[in-house]
Amino acid sequence: MTGNLQCRDVSVVFGGLAALNGVSLNVGAGSFTGLIGPNGSGKTTLLNVVTGVQRPTHAEIELDHRRIDHLTLHERARAGIARTFQTLRLFDTLDVIDNVTLGAHRLCERSAFESVFHTSAARRELRRQREVAEELLAVFGERLLPRLDQQIVTLSYANRRRVEIARALMMRPAILLLDEPAAGMNPAETEELAEQLRMLTAMVGCSVLLVEHKMDFIAALCSEVYVLDHGSCLAHGPPSSVQQDPMVAEAFFGIE
Repeated sequence: MTGNLQCRDVSVVFGGLAALNGVSLNVGAGSFTGLIGPNGSGKTTLLNVVTGVQRPTHAEIELDHRRIDHLTLHERARAGIARTFQTLRLFDTLDVIDNVTLGAHRLCERSAFESVFHTSAARRELRRQREVAEELLAVFGERLLPRLDQQIVTLSYANRRRVEIARALMMRPAILLLDEPAAGMNPAETEELAEQLRMLTAMVGCSVLLVEHKMDFIAALCSEVYVLDHGSCLAHGPPSSVQQDPMVAEAFFGIE
């Protein structure tokens, strides 16, 4: 199984301010790994470094034991890294199914000529992509299946989150980086999403690095959790031990 991510000594300095200070973490193949911490602790910055959006001051990053820290953003996507964002990045005027199938761009086999002139080969590939997209969306059941042809702008915030997850998984990534996927969801929806993510990642066969503030969501999915505070790794371990760590309680939960 693929999807082993190793980050070693990741540092990002902005004009003397250390957004990340020598952070190291490991995401095992096929696993869910959590990344928590207060606002401004460096969680999204770390995701940006892994995906190539943010240039680090120093970092050694490996995906499946291959160094990727020298690759561009697009090369890392082709290598098998997909992500969602805190701020949704969907095409509001396109419908649900088109937004999701766009995620398959790195797997596209048709030529530019075939795409422009809609050859039979191009039409077959588009049909295959739509079938895969519908299989992923079917995991969300009635929340999205009846809305395949609706524009994104008409959907609830929670459903847009679901669409973005499905689009990222259309890439068939080795590792999926999720930045607060349960934002805007109530407790019942959050519990439902946890089960859906288990099903979806099993279908695709990928690992997950999960950034989230909802600790019950992290505990339900993750076997290992890393805690960031002021750009440094404060603690890591199973969710139960991390929650009992006094330093984590003070930094993350505000409990002395």
